[in-house]
Amino acid sequence: MRVLLTGGGTGGHILPAFNIGRELMKRGVEVFYVGSRKGLEARINIEFPYELLPVSGWVRKSLKHRILFFPDMLRSVFKTVIIINRFRPDAVLSTGGFVSIPVLFVSIIFGIPVFLVEINTIPGLAVRLFSYFAYRVYVGFEKTREYMPHLNRVEVAGIPVRSDIGDGDSKEAIKFFKLNKEKKTLLIFGGSRGAAFLNRLSRHLHTIMGKEWQFIILGVENCSELERARCFKFLDRMELAYSVADVVISRGGGMTIGELLFTGLPAIIIPYPYAYLDHQYHNAKEAEAMRMNIKVVREEEVTPELIKDLVEKLYGKKEGILNRAPSIKIAEEMIKNVWRD
Repeated sequence: MRVLLTGGGTGGHILPAFNIGRELMKRGVEVFYVGSRKGLEARINIEFPYELLPVSGWVRKSLKHRILFFPDMLRSVFKTVIIINRFRPDAVLSTGGFVSIPVLFVSIIFGIPVFLVEINTIPGLAVRLFSYFAYRVYVGFEKTREYMPHLNRVEVAGIPVRSDIGDGDSKEAIKFFKLNKEKKTLLIFGGSRGAAFLNRLSRHLHTIMGKEWQFIILGVENCSELERARCFKFLDRMELAYSVADVVISRGGGMTIGELLFTGLPAIIIPYPYAYLDHQYHNAKEAEAMRMNIKVVREEEVTPELIKDLVEKLYGKKEGILNRAPSIKIAEEMIKNVWRD
């Protein structure tokens, strides 16, 4: 069985595709990825065979970029035809983003079954446009069904995080981060957007919180002046950070929300206020409705004293890790549905 993955531009589109792709490969599926030359995927390591298309985004772009969108889209359509004729996929999985438009368009014309994944509460343009033609639409939240009431093919599968994100060993984490096992640990990270605000907040919290708290702060290269903090510009061992964290402070990106829901950690979510369609706020409010140990605070409402109070109230309220990662569920259901047909 062969599956073509597409979705790119930002981590919220790329990571779900990669997570599902890994699970498909574990089950003997041959995977090929199609991304964009102008998205984040052009600057990271891609673990699958891949091709990058010249197409770029449309939303929030200048008039010049929007004019160039059309010839780039046409070239991308022709290149997709070549890719599909060469790879001959049994199914196509899209996680959204501008690059998925030419891929889905050609796949539907060729009669290839299309599966869509939407991790945000409010579906993006590509998902809304192609949902009418999809074999199945996997969404992260029940509320997302309201935006596609015409479909009986929408399934709430959860957000496809890495299947091993909850497997970190706390003893290994204490050694890795050089932490004091007797202290409580606050994990703070802002993701690719808005990290500067949370980094400033973390310094205030370090000053006003008791010495029984230690900090893991991501997105900062050096914080030697903070004696109880461990800082990392980038971290590729998030499973370790989650395993040792008592409370998390983060933004509200779709993948972050998925990881918090999966690991059961108590969290304060401060949505990035300039996200498209206010995605982060809507995602965070859905997570808050699902879990008693998640609190959402708008950025303009944040004070160090408020956050300190919430951290102390949430301490000790961790819930259980989910038994099965949504990425596994989606991969297995795709295989079952494609083979059945």
